[in-house]
Amino acid sequence: MYQTLYRKYRPAKFSEIVGQDVIIRTLKNSIKNNKISHAYLFVGPRGTGKTSTAKLFARAVTCENAIDGDICCDCNSCKISADRECLDIIEIDAASNNGVDEIRNLRDKVLLVPNQLKYKIYIIDEVHMLTISAFNALLKTLEEPPEHIIFILATTDVQKVPETVISRCQVFNFSRMTEQNIIDNLSMVCSKENVEMEYDVLKQISIVVDGGMRDALGMLDKLIVYGDGKISLDDFLKLNGLVTKNSLEELSTCIFEGDFKKVIDLIDQWNSIGKNLIQIIIQYLDYLRDVLVEAYIHDSLEIDRYNYQLLANLINDKMFDIKKSSNPKIFIEIMILNFMSTTVLGNKNVSIISREIIEEDHSIKPIISQEVSHETEQNKEKKFANSKVQKQSVVLDSEISKSKENSISLDKKEESKSSDSFFESKAHGKCSILNSNLKEIMEIRVNNAFVYATKEILKDMQQKFIQLNDYVFNQEYGYLICSLLEGTLRLSSDEYIVISYEYDSVCESTLENLEQMENILKKLLDIDKKLVIISDSFWNEQAKNFVNNKKLNIVYKYIEEPPLVFNKCDEGTSSTSNSTCDSISEMFGDIVEIG
Repeated sequence: MYQTLYRKYRPAKFSEIVGQDVIIRTLKNSIKNNKISHAYLFVGPRGTGKTSTAKLFARAVTCENAIDGDICCDCNSCKISADRECLDIIEIDAASNNGVDEIRNLRDKVLLVPNQLKYKIYIIDEVHMLTISAFNALLKTLEEPPEHIIFILATTDVQKVPETVISRCQVFNFSRMTEQNIIDNLSMVCSKENVEMEYDVLKQISIVVDGGMRDALGMLDKLIVYGDGKISLDDFLKLNGLVTKNSLEELSTCIFEGDFKKVIDLIDQWNSIGKNLIQIIIQYLDYLRDVLVEAYIHDSLEIDRYNYQLLANLINDKMFDIKKSSNPKIFIEIMILNFMSTTVLGNKNVSIISREIIEEDHSIKPIISQEVSHETEQNKEKKFANSKVQKQSVVLDSEISKSKENSISLDKKEESKSSDSFFESKAHGKCSILNSNLKEIMEIRVNNAFVYATKEILKDMQQKFIQLNDYVFNQEYGYLICSLLEGTLRLSSDEYIVISYEYDSVCESTLENLEQMENILKKLLDIDKKLVIISDSFWNEQAKNFVNNKKLNIVYKYIEEPPLVFNKCDEGTSSTSNSTCDSISEMFGDIVEIG
């Protein structure tokens, strides 16, 4: 009768156990030094060698001529323990013998002395399947067994084993096999079986089995039968319902280009020819991981690393739901389509501009000198008062290339105010922070952010902003956190953070809390930077100007930021507005400042 590979190549000595060097060394030392415990608990995923190690340890502790803690295979005890009918090594499957009556029967038998060997060893596999009553019946015996008894318990789900049992055992945690361990072992088996196997097949097997050697040998067994002595990557993909790397690349292209129809067609095509969609989505997750690792190692800008990372995290988070879904195909389709609509297409127009900005940050050179950057605040204010126009030489429009002075006057831009600009007050003479020089300051901050912004700083800031979700429900400053998260993080430098909002009204209300939000960022995330609050439309305009100016080799210059100046009610305000301000002052006194 044919013997499966995982049985045929079950380890016959400790030296043949793969990937558990620390555990094997500890067990061998305990045998050499005669420090053998009465109870062991082997914990770990399936196919990692728990049962094989338990059987070898049971034979090794009874070996008469142990060599460095390992069995000699020649002594009388080794020959007896190798017999499947050995009376002193008892294997119990707890899945089918999980009742209290079976454990009580075991408890009575442990009093009997060994028949042929030095010890009587009980190996209880999948011990977590025992009932609570069975565990309770085993406790006393497990704690103080006779000197000739050794218990070896094995489980894949230690959370279901009572703490009272765990505390009475020496616990060994078996780790998953590394991909290289699996590849090396499979190569050895293929060599002994005279099977020709492509390396890519071994690599794919090591990925799919998720660290389980028994699963790897089982898969190899199936491939050997299918391939009839020669196994290719196509054989592996067909037999396991997977797809080629080119197909995964095609899926990625369709997703990140927003081609909904092609994505659905690909999934339908794979499903119709019997592909395993769950295995394909796991395969695709590994593909995304490989692409991201390659991009970060070689600092590649060919892909949108941020969106790739979002998709990989989404698939990883939803993997349990995908496996448990009654219809994985529909679940996968809806998940990908939702990602495309909200992440890919939702930011498509501005993300292209953003990438152009941050991906070529090496061309952005700061012009401001070291001496200017270290001026005192008093000198800055004096310089601003004397030569405001000279300091406002920022390049915000491509028309600067035609200007003789190669600068743009922000004062002139103020004269041509747009009626729908979020910087403007909605009514003439409105008493608010927007009646200050805040518009001018925000425009200067946008310019200065462009001067020093890099993609690394932006990515780091995006990661830090994720932490703000932990404070959304804080009663003291939760509303400020919500305001920050409502916007879109566009640009970041060592000094500035640019955030844009869809609606002008939202920008206005957010600007009123500008200082508080800067303080809360410093308090919670240790981010000591100035915020730049603008609208999406204003951002798109400035980003396009930046790209155009960069193509014309126009360099942005750092501008000294003026102090924030609050204006009282404008001279042109109506008597009604003035009376309103007076009424507020009379009602609240000096505890309220009217801007």
